[in-house]
Amino acid sequence: MNCEFQSLYFGDDGYVVRCKQCGHYQIAFMCIAITFAESDYQAFCRIVRCKCCEADYSFAEHSKCVIIKTPAEGINFLLTKNEAKRFAEILDEADTEIKALSLISLFNPKK
Repeated sequence: MNCEFQSLYFGDDGYVVRCKQCGHYQIAFMCIAITFAESDYQAFCRIVRCKCCEADYSFAEHSKCVIIKTPAEGINFLLTKNEAKRFAEILDEADTEIKALSLISLFNPKK
């Protein structure tokens, strides 16, 4: 099956898209692009938000000390605290777009 992606966020720092057919999400941030099933995507977003709330134990502002695990074995995001905050903002913007599209679909039922 070929995916038909719907953009939820697109910027210089990455993107979040969702397939209209299968519901999979693809996230690109920094140098990583990864695809998630919907349930894994939702869990991943919660993890990113939690990581942003944790104490910052880095010794320097640019230390990559935030590890965000993904459902894929051995694939993790390694970010600075500021990068993790920006990543969470991107995911929040995508979530806002998902909610807006959901509301719009209520007024445009499929024929």
